[in-house]
Amino acid sequence: MSNGHQGFWWSALNEIALFACAGVAIPFYYELFLRDAERRRFLDEMGTLLDERLATAGRVPVRAEGRPDPSEKGRFLEGAAHEVIDIGIGLRSLVSLYVSRPEEDLTGPVRRLLSRGVNVTYVLPDPGSDLLAAYARSIADPDLPARTAESARQLQAVRDRFAGEGHPGTITVRFTGQLPTCYLSLVDPQRESGRCRVSPYLAGMRRADAPVTDVGRSAHPELFARYVTHARAILADSRPL
Repeated sequence: MSNGHQGFWWSALNEIALFACAGVAIPFYYELFLRDAERRRFLDEMGTLLDERLATAGRVPVRAEGRPDPSEKGRFLEGAAHEVIDIGIGLRSLVSLYVSRPEEDLTGPVRRLLSRGVNVTYVLPDPGSDLLAAYARSIADPDLPARTAESARQLQAVRDRFAGEGHPGTITVRFTGQLPTCYLSLVDPQRESGRCRVSPYLAGMRRADAPVTDVGRSAHPELFARYVTHARAILADSRPL
């Protein structure tokens, strides 16, 4: 760096000016380039994270290995604010949670729901219906109608026991003229926080091994609405016991 003048003093002044410029320029370029690089790295990492989140946002959680641990049923119902609807052909696993599992697996959670005014509905096919008889024959399970009737009897006993405790919420047991094609558990279908758990009845497979799908209304409103429509059709063709 030079101002065009010669001599010792001018040379010294040039060196001082050069040093001063460097003192300003180095922090300036540090701020300009290094921070810009950090900013780019941050944006790149954020973009990668968003891409990963967006790639999984539309996925519906499926438990391919089948039915979850029995203790998980109570956790699934936690937070229900208005109603719970369970629909199935035999509901034997549900009944077993009441009669042979620790209270905190289902009895306790349902008691807490009823104490808050949440209503619970259990729906099974009419044991005397031709549809259920034909289905039982198709899967070579002639005792299925009798087991369905026994499930209904045990669920009525559960209903009556809770009714004797004086909760504001109630349990209703219903027979439907339809044949459910899946096990369906609905929680608060009319609320934004609504959710459901679905497991299809698949020929040649134990029901405990059938895949289980959890669907939230807020995450998958169209899919959730289809299961609600199915539940309403089942309920429309049903009667209380």
